[in-house]
Amino acid sequence: MMNNKLISVIVPVYNVEHYLNRCVDSILAQTYSDLEILLVDDGSTDSSGAICDAYARQDARVQVIHKKNGGLSDARNCGIEHAKGRYFCFVDSDDGIAPQMIEVLYRELLENAADISAVGWKAFDTEAFPSIEEQEASSKILQPKEAIRQILCSEELGDFAWNKLYKCSLFQEIQYPYGRMLEDLGTTYRLFEKCVHIVYCPVPLYFYYQRPDSILHKRTLKFYEDKWDIGCQRYRYIREKYPDMLENDAAMMKIVEHCYPYLRKDQRRKAEMERFLQEFRTEAEGLLDSGFMRKYRLLKQSRGLYSALFLLKNGRAAK
Repeated sequence: MMNNKLISVIVPVYNVEHYLNRCVDSILAQTYSDLEILLVDDGSTDSSGAICDAYARQDARVQVIHKKNGGLSDARNCGIEHAKGRYFCFVDSDDGIAPQMIEVLYRELLENAADISAVGWKAFDTEAFPSIEEQEASSKILQPKEAIRQILCSEELGDFAWNKLYKCSLFQEIQYPYGRMLEDLGTTYRLFEKCVHIVYCPVPLYFYYQRPDSILHKRTLKFYEDKWDIGCQRYRYIREKYPDMLENDAAMMKIVEHCYPYLRKDQRRKAEMERFLQEFRTEAEGLLDSGFMRKYRLLKQSRGLYSALFLLKNGRAAK
């Protein structure tokens, strides 16, 4: 039975024994206490599963789901399937949240009759969470089109799953793509499309840990394949839905510049990239910063030279 005030906090867990206590402690310390905390152990091979079980014995709000390893998307989807709250939020198991984050998200969502609320975030690479500066910040009410524009041109609102609170009904027909990396890239814009309003409070209350061994630092060929495939789907959808949104062209050009050197021998994906380069609207060039503009010009001039220089600087992708 759904609890109208209950918020389900979904935490995918996989081999994070060194970070998990810090993360879960930050959730248990929330000033908003009507929580269901779902720790989804995605087949961990270290002590993460045992740590989850220990928290469940200590606090009745914590529930643990042990499952076969299926990846981040599968763990999130599993949490969604088991969640009983009217609202969902996601916290990655190596990150943390400020004590008032969920309270702020819930208040902003209710006061602004929004379907999704979001807060700012701050990256860190130390043992302790960043300090929170006292600050006055006005929230922004966004329509779906404007929210999508924001995630295309800035990481402030972000297409991440984790700095947001969602009405559970948004996930009735949407799941995170199974087996894919960069799963948020293919999901957040679709969730925004189902909203009437999105509200964003820029105070940084989510703490994103920059791990050197995280998924996003493992540049495999699959990483670039998924980035291209999901990015291409997003581009086509937005191009059809909002044909005047030049930010969509600029965001997709950045994906092409990143993926082309690694996927140029993949005939299908290379053909899709060439198609985009032909249809890229020159009016969007002004939305590229100087660094991306230089890459774009070199890519237009010589695909081979661009790829060679890119790989010389960044290295080849692991298989």
